Amino acid sequence: MAERTGPVQAQHRADEAAVQTAYTAFIQHTQKCAPCRTDGADCGAASALRQAWRDARTAVAV
Repeated sequence: MAERTGPVQAQHRADEAAVQTAYTAFIQHTQKCAPCRTDGADCGAASALRQAWRDARTAVAV
């Protein structure tokens, strides 16, 4: 793999930060949301957050 330096490294870090931010939002929501905790299934907001996290991971993988 090519070494990541300069602008490439900055973009990689930004991409990874976007994935981490999306994941954190999903996890924090599921910890605070009563229906997510009690039902054991994602509510509508959690589903959207999970999809945003998946989309961010997919964008980084490409």
